Amino acid sequence: MPGLDRQKDGEHGHDLKLENREGLFICNGCKELGFGNCYKCPRVGFCNYVLHVGCISEGRTPLSNPLFKNCKFQFYQKNPFTVAPACRICALDIQGRMYHCSKRKYSLHPYCATLHTTITLPGSDMKIKLRRGTKFNFFKSKCLKCGKRNRSSGNVQCLSYVSSDDNLCYHVACMKEACRDNFVRGYFRPGIRSNERSKFLALKNLAPKVELSSVGQTSEVLLIRFLKLVVFAILGEPFDLIAPLFQPSRS
Repeated sequence: MPGLDRQKDGEHGHDLKLENREGLFICNGCKELGFGNCYKCPRVGFCNYVLHVGCISEGRTPLSNPLFKNCKFQFYQKNPFTVAPACRICALDIQGRMYHCSKRKYSLHPYCATLHTTITLPGSDMKIKLRRGTKFNFFKSKCLKCGKRNRSSGNVQCLSYVSSDDNLCYHVACMKEACRDNFVRGYFRPGIRSNERSKFLALKNLAPKVELSSVGQTSEVLLIRFLKLVVFAILGEPFDLIAPLFQPSRS
C-alpha cells in the first residue's frame, strides 16, 4: 500500500507523488485553485494530473466542521447531483469533488472544508476569524475587495474572514478570486522580484476599495497585516514565497 508520500486515486491509473508546487495549479479533482503541497503524477511531460492533498479519493472518512454543528460531511469523488451545488463557505459553485451532509443538505469544496476558522501569525497581535454575517450580527465593515457586506449565491451566503476588532472584512470567495488574479498578473509567482511597484499593484488588487496613499502609517500597517493573514489563510504554508509583498513600504 502506498505511503503518505505516494497515494492512489480512483480516477487515475498511476500512483501520485506528494510534492510542493512553487506556484498555483488547478486541481483535477475539485477544479479549484491549489498552491503548495499536492499529489501529482510523476510522469513529467506525459501527464499533468494534480490534486489537492484533501482531494485524494482513497481512504476518505466523514468530516466534521466546527462551523456546521450536527453535520457529517461525506466525501464524493463525483458530484451526485444534476446541478452544481454552492459551497456553504465560499458560495461558489462546486464543479468537482466535494463534501456533502445529507442531513442538512450542505455541500463544501474539499479545500474550503479545511480552512482555519481562527488564525494568527508569529509576531502579530491581530487575529482573524472565519465568520458568517447574520441579521442579528452584521459586520461593521465591508469587504475590502468587492465593497459589500454580504456576498451570496442564491440562498447560500459567503463566509468572511474578519479582524478581531471587526473593522476589517474579506469574503472568502473574493480572496480566492484575488489570489488567482494576482498570480495571473505575475505578483504571486515565486522568484518574481518584489519591488515597490509590484508590491503596490498586488496590494491595490487585493484592496481596490482602499486608497493606500491616503491612509496613515498605522492604518496601512494594520491593513497589510490583515491582508497577510487572510492570504495566508487561503494559500497556506507556501505563503513565504510571496511574503515580501506584504512588508510595509514605510518604516
